Amino acid sequence: MIQVCDPPRQRQVRRLSAEEFFTLVRCGGAGFYRPCSEVLRMLTAGEAWGTAGAALLVLPLTADTAAAAALRSWLGRRQLEGGCLLTALLVLPLTADTAAAAALRNWLGRRQLEGGCLLTPPVNTGEELPARLVEIAAARADRLRRKGTAWAVVECTETAAALLPLYFRQGFGLRALRPLESLAPCFLLRTGCVPAHTAPVWVPLEDRVQLALLLAKGYAALDSRPYGGSLALALYPLKETE
Repeated sequence: MIQVCDPPRQRQVRRLSAEEFFTLVRCGGAGFYRPCSEVLRMLTAGEAWGTAGAALLVLPLTADTAAAAALRSWLGRRQLEGGCLLTALLVLPLTADTAAAAALRNWLGRRQLEGGCLLTPPVNTGEELPARLVEIAAARADRLRRKGTAWAVVECTETAAALLPLYFRQGFGLRALRPLESLAPCFLLRTGCVPAHTAPVWVPLEDRVQLALLLAKGYAALDSRPYGGSLALALYPLKETE
């Protein structure tokens, strides 16, 4: 049986406990959150933020599914009736002892490390986009980063076309398309991209070769627009060479 949840006018975004985040990753985490020992290191170093009842169309927690059963096993008898799963991400310092942060540091060298933060990819077990979560997490990273730079990772999956505009709205610019540690290529975004005063070059999101070439030349994608069933990205040269 499928339960349709009417979304509240504004999703409640809050800090999650390590147990909540770990359970959510077990239900809907992607390759970024493997193995379990890496997730534990992330939780030790960073902050987990999430939304309650983030899905528009969800299964009841009493459903006979593996995801619901995994959450029931942790909750026991608590909060089962009428509950909805969550969406979440982590805010990590760039100096964190995790594989993802280390891979980003290796690529950056000594640039922009001091006080910087990293937003991990959203874990989403529902269909609704985590716009409010990205907004709150970006604001939290801005407060924590001091004079450093905030970075964000979006995995190159079928949801990337929907997720990237959420980060553009929060002042992130797409700076690279590259593998991160042992993962498939990821979109790496950062704050503080200042474009030159010139017309953008529009590149379809699916044209990964042209996109990677322009990013390697120092361009940054700062905006997007619908293109077919996906996106076209607006790439600008930056004023300062990073």
